[in-house]
Amino acid sequence: MAYENVGLVWTPDSLVEYLASIEPPAWCRAITLHHTGAPSLAQRPRGFLLQHIRNLRDFYQNEKHWSAGPHLFIDDDEIFGMCDLQKKGVHAVSFNSSAIGIEVLGDYDTEDPLSGRGLACWQTAAASCSALSSWLGLKVNAESILFHRDDPTTRKSCPGSKVKKDWFLKLIKTSGANPIPTGETGKPDVGMPWEQWTFRGERWCVPAYAFLLAHGMKSKDIVARLKSAGGLFFFASEQLEGAFFAGKDSNLKPNQCTWAPARELLELL
Repeated sequence: MAYENVGLVWTPDSLVEYLASIEPPAWCRAITLHHTGAPSLAQRPRGFLLQHIRNLRDFYQNEKHWSAGPHLFIDDDEIFGMCDLQKKGVHAVSFNSSAIGIEVLGDYDTEDPLSGRGLACWQTAAASCSALSSWLGLKVNAESILFHRDDPTTRKSCPGSKVKKDWFLKLIKTSGANPIPTGETGKPDVGMPWEQWTFRGERWCVPAYAFLLAHGMKSKDIVARLKSAGGLFFFASEQLEGAFFAGKDSNLKPNQCTWAPARELLELL
């Protein structure tokens, strides 16, 4: 199976930790950047969900009949796995045998990479490239950081005509493991004490009831809307992907409540 990492999600910080646990591949001499084009930022206002990555895997595997696909998919603040980073992927004809392939959410022929969500996506991409370059032992330069359009077999503008190589190289060199200022441990500032957080499924999670109550929602409204069915969790009709129930035997506090990724809950406010 060549889509081994579907289901894995990292922040830039946790990607560093993951890479430290595996050996870099001898075949890899570069990183190749792509943009998704479609979907665009406008088409994914909440970024990627795991189901989107599963859908993309099915597209590559069952419609294109590719033996593998790109290695990583990146949105505003998360990194989604697709193919094993130690194995060759399929993403650019001339670079498949020597480069890790990264897809950045957005259409950067038309959308802006220099501000807003576009910049956030490219900051996350820069932090990912910084982590990968260190893991692979690569110097960050125009030979190790490739764009799809560098492939002589393509006429595509990918990763978008608005993304300039010199700008992105500078972004990598000035990025840390955590490109978006989210606090000392990579937790976004959502107005809750850090001792009320937990890290699960590669995402920072908080108790949903306490979080929504602290942000002004009424208790009776939260209780009425927060539901679970068939192992899935919902707030009204909105699915809370990555949510889970901390039962009475859990060591998580408070017990007997629904926890959910902070990012999912922020979308409800």
